[in-house]
Amino acid sequence: MDLSIRLDGKIAIVTGSAMGVGQGIAQGLASVGAHVIIADIAEEAAQKTAGEIVDKGGKAESYRLDTTDSAQFNTLVEYLMKQYGRIDILVNNAGINKRNLCINMPEEDFKKIININLTGVWIGCKAVAPAMIAQKSGKIVNTCSVMGYASLPELSAYSASKGGVLQLTRNLALELVDHNIQVNAVAPAYITTEMTLKLKANAVIYEDLIRRTPMKRFGTLEEVAGPVVFLCSDLSNYMTGHTMPVDGGWLCW
Repeated sequence: MDLSIRLDGKIAIVTGSAMGVGQGIAQGLASVGAHVIIADIAEEAAQKTAGEIVDKGGKAESYRLDTTDSAQFNTLVEYLMKQYGRIDILVNNAGINKRNLCINMPEEDFKKIININLTGVWIGCKAVAPAMIAQKSGKIVNTCSVMGYASLPELSAYSASKGGVLQLTRNLALELVDHNIQVNAVAPAYITTEMTLKLKANAVIYEDLIRRTPMKRFGTLEEVAGPVVFLCSDLSNYMTGHTMPVDGGWLCW
């Protein structure tokens, strides 16, 4: 029995991977041999991340992508199929959040969060599915959130979008199961990134979040990348439709 993970030769798209959690996931996949497409609307940051992976001996390239634009996603798929002949992994990670009470949130903000966090995931899955069906294999991993299960004030739009990702993951798993395509998700709690450093700087918010986290700390990028790499590997071949909490025990309460 060999339980080591290697993804040598696998072509992996990671959306929203120029920075933050997506960047950590991309670095994790590259570290076990995958050729990673840093797909992000932030073009310069994506190029920088891809360059850093290559400098460390990994395989990566950047691609400017607006995940809410189906034409752009289809063009990316066409490019990769022409260039490499296959797409093995899709990690739908691109997402945003704007904290606000429902009664104060502009309608355009709500629609933007849903469009990027949920519709963009659907667009990505739809774009890669034909290629994966044709090759009779594929791994899709969606970034959900503990806020897909629970919620806090000012997160109505974000929680709705991530709850949608959880259900979309289950449904697509059923639709694609006969084609040897596994669709799963991870649901992180608060992970240390440049964005969450702002939360740490607010003593009141940070203390409340730590109180809600049994492990009493934020997670690390490596602690999210590890489960994603597992879900992208053959070790997870008998798993589909599941959302794996990576939450320091948040959902145990």
